[in-house]
Order: sequence, then structure tokens, then C-alpha cells
Amino acid sequence: MSHSQVTTVRLDRETLSKLDEMAHRLHVDRATLLRRAVTIGSREVVVEEAVLRYARGEVSAGAAAELGGISYWDFLAELQRRGIPYRTDMQGLLAELEAIDGAGNR
Repeated sequence: MSHSQVTTVRLDRETLSKLDEMAHRLHVDRATLLRRAVTIGSREVVVEEAVLRYARGEVSAGAAAELGGISYWDFLAELQRRGIPYRTDMQGLLAELEAIDGAGNR
């Protein structure tokens, strides 16, 4: 494990109680559960930001997938899951196909 640092987070009693119950069910301590939740949650935040940038038209689907740290195909599935339409025009489609072809040749 890499060198870790300590950070402090304030949580209400109800949230702590739920975390403790879940940690007990999973047979881990609270800190382990929180590290796992933060890791999973931070990945979700990165993907969400990539999806939002794509939806606003700031980046292509290929660029958004890269920003989100996921494959192009996983990004398309994420768009579908969130109900965000895939947008394209002929120039955009050709660029996406070139990006896919280039990624396959690496």
C-alpha cells in the first residue's frame, strides 16, 4: 500500500451508525469501509464529470472516456445508463472512428 495521509471528515451520528452497521456486516472496520467508499465514490465523480463535459458539448465521447478513465465502450454504456443521447455529425463520427482505430493499433 502506498504512503497514506490522515484526513478528517465530520459525519452526523446517523451516518456513522449506518457505517458501523455496514462495517460489522462486512466484517471490516469503519476506516476500511470508508477507504473503500471513497475509492469507489471518487471514481464515480471522475466519470460523472466526464459525462457532464460531454453533455455540455465541451469534449467528444472519446475524450470524455479518457477523462473518465474508462474505455470508449464503457463510456457509451454510461451515457445510455444515464439517458444521455450520443451526439454526432459526420465529422464527429469520422473523428471517433479514427480514435477507435488508433486505440486498437496501440
